[in-house]
Amino acid sequence: MMPTPWETLVANALIGTDRQAPQLPTSEGQLEILLSQVPPEPEPMLLQSAGILASYQQAGQCAFSQVEPLPNPCPKETLSRCSDRTHQHLQTVLNGEYKDVLCELLDLMDQAHQHVPAETLPALLDQGRGHTQLRPHIQNVMGERGRWLAQQNSVWAYAAGQTLPYTQAGEIDQEAVENLWKTSDYSLRIDLLKTFRSLKPQAAQEMLSRTWKQEKAKDRATFLTILTTHLSSEDEPFLEVALCDRAQDVRATASDLLARLPDSQYCQRMTAQVQTYVQFEDNILSITLPQDDGSWQNEGLSRPSGQLGKRGSLLMQIVAAVPLNFWLGDVDTLIQTAQAHQQADALIQGWTIAAQRQVNSSWIKPMIGYWLKHPSEKQTVDPIDSLIKLLPTEQIEPLFLEWLVESSSPAEKAKKYIRLAQWGPLFSPHFSQVWWETLEPDLNLLLANTANFSQARSPFATLRSLFDTVSFNLHPIIADDVIAYLSNFNSDSFSTYQQNSLMLWQKTLEFRKSIWAEF
Repeated sequence: MMPTPWETLVANALIGTDRQAPQLPTSEGQLEILLSQVPPEPEPMLLQSAGILASYQQAGQCAFSQVEPLPNPCPKETLSRCSDRTHQHLQTVLNGEYKDVLCELLDLMDQAHQHVPAETLPALLDQGRGHTQLRPHIQNVMGERGRWLAQQNSVWAYAAGQTLPYTQAGEIDQEAVENLWKTSDYSLRIDLLKTFRSLKPQAAQEMLSRTWKQEKAKDRATFLTILTTHLSSEDEPFLEVALCDRAQDVRATASDLLARLPDSQYCQRMTAQVQTYVQFEDNILSITLPQDDGSWQNEGLSRPSGQLGKRGSLLMQIVAAVPLNFWLGDVDTLIQTAQAHQQADALIQGWTIAAQRQVNSSWIKPMIGYWLKHPSEKQTVDPIDSLIKLLPTEQIEPLFLEWLVESSSPAEKAKKYIRLAQWGPLFSPHFSQVWWETLEPDLNLLLANTANFSQARSPFATLRSLFDTVSFNLHPIIADDVIAYLSNFNSDSFSTYQQNSLMLWQKTLEFRKSIWAEF
């Protein structure tokens, strides 16, 4: 195939006019007449030929022709537009400053029933492409225009949602839903199943069961998790089938869901097992660890491992699947009795998971109290972090404040202040004020005594842990007090980096205070 005139010109340019004289591109018609008029000198010939060819290519392009029908107009907004000041705050965050404040800002807009202005929607939707944890926050404030835009651009498909088809009678067209389920791509199927499950729980489960054997293993586990919404005894037969799945992730998900149904056959089997391993008699606890004989695989338990040991890990998983009403007596007394046993960690960790699964407030509060006083290094996930999400703030914060005032030394206080702040956001105004008022008188003393609580931490490292968390997690009602403290803080002995960190904390609090002022 003969090279095009433009390809010939590019080849000449790559070689260089000082190494080889360029050849004039050959063509025909009016283009040949124009090219014949360029100067013979190498550089002018190359540059003027490039200009002629570029103009020729542009002039030869056809105008875009719309083949498909135009999209439907964007529906009318149901939310209010955010204020100009809030819009400025949002643009500041999207431009890269105070990125950790984005969720807080979006949530404030959501609570005020506000939407993002149209001109900022593309940048915001792009944020959700790479940060899946932001997506729910974005979807709450993008408004009708955001959903409309997401439908026009496949890279924003996560925000478009899945609209279920309806019949002319106004009912969900289940046959059309199943056709979509069979023909859509992975991300749309997830949205479809979530939406269908929220409206027709049993029909959604039956739809999944009909294609279950054809689904990929990694997809089966994800789809199964969606059944957590509106989970009921009607799902039990299907979950028992999933409990025998060849993929470990699917079996583990099925066992977790079955353990959330106290009346299920699965929970009854676990209860029968635990009776052979754990006995409470007259406040005396005896524990026999289960054998690691491989039978755990039949119940969807995870492979025994970790610091609890294989048999201790099995016991913990069995206890976690037992209904909490099986354990008779006062919860605090049961925990206290268990503490004295060498297998206390397996038993108490199992109770913690059960309290979370069953959302049992009579167990959640005592378990939080236990883990506050006995932080465990044998768990990869902080048990308090998962438990506090299950109770209202007004029930959780008194436990934290009571634990805080029990501090006996500046070193212990430093640890507690950091842990408390990390469990935000966002604590109530009252709790945040008490947190700061309790901390401030001792702050300088805490820094002076830092070496007493950890030789690995410098005074500035402690300060950084405290103020990193307070800058983002506590209520900005304390902003003025913290800013005043930072402004008067003697940082003469600090490095430039450390002084810049102090300035960043102060600016972050000022920015958050400015955000909240709009709401």
